[in-house]
Amino acid sequence: MKRRWFPIAIVSFLVCFNIAIAWASYPEKPITLIMPYPAGGSVDALARALSDSASKTLGQPISLEYHTGGSSAVGLGILKSKKADGYTLSTCTLTSIIGQHMKKAPYDFLKDFEPIMQHADACFGIVVQSNSPWKTLKELLDYAKANPKKVRHSSSGPATPNALAMAALSRHFQIEWTHIPFNGAPNALAALLGGHVETYSTTMHSKAHIQAGRLRLLAALGEQRIPTFPDVPTLKELGIPITASNFNALIVPRGVSPEIVETLHQAFKKAMGDPAFIKAAESMDMYRIYRSPQETLRYFQEQEKAMIEALKLEGLFVN
Repeated sequence: MKRRWFPIAIVSFLVCFNIAIAWASYPEKPITLIMPYPAGGSVDALARALSDSASKTLGQPISLEYHTGGSSAVGLGILKSKKADGYTLSTCTLTSIIGQHMKKAPYDFLKDFEPIMQHADACFGIVVQSNSPWKTLKELLDYAKANPKKVRHSSSGPATPNALAMAALSRHFQIEWTHIPFNGAPNALAALLGGHVETYSTTMHSKAHIQAGRLRLLAALGEQRIPTFPDVPTLKELGIPITASNFNALIVPRGVSPEIVETLHQAFKKAMGDPAFIKAAESMDMYRIYRSPQETLRYFQEQEKAMIEALKLEGLFVN
């Protein structure tokens, strides 16, 4: 019996030894970060700053590879097809969860991916033209209620987090206004600047227009006030139980070893303290919010549940 088990024991030892060596030497080659959103946006800028810093800790370069389209579905579909070895990861946002429940997607977000960590959160705000008659959110809501369907509001998509928040706002106050979704934030912003809509639930890419006096920020949709505009209240501070934000997180294909996930987690967590990352986040009024892999997974699960309920209310839920 001893002779029979000896070769098995040797093989088992060698397998475990080789796995341990692989973990200890990771990473041995460059890492690819799939960017499923357009270059130049806030998600891209933050991921680039974070990756540049993390690469110093990991001792290998991290290159961004752009695969945009389908509200991140194209990029995440590619991520799913990659080997679960820690050499390919991706950034993601709440729209990555929302999109798969509006149409068929090449992935199941919670089943096919696992988080490295959350590193940021984007806040939205409700803006109008500075020459509009509404100085406060209450004035806008009062007008919209008294004039059904006359207020048009733009968004960067039919079921973005900010669009769903505006839908919740209309239900809360029993308001009928007209939602005009656009393909991307620049087009939605241009519609407001051109006078084609009355309001826009914006990310802070419109900050320069607010600061220049072309737009007026009436309220913040996040949990906290927007740093650049500390005098503008949140909806919650106005007694309205509605929030909207858009997390930024990093994920890998399901099956990457816990040791490699932890190596990536620690490198990117350290990168959040890099002055370049802090500067990038502050320049775009992005909240630097850290969640561990376990905390991020729980947050993903909570957000998916909330988004499914919101999509069902809007008649947009597919699967």
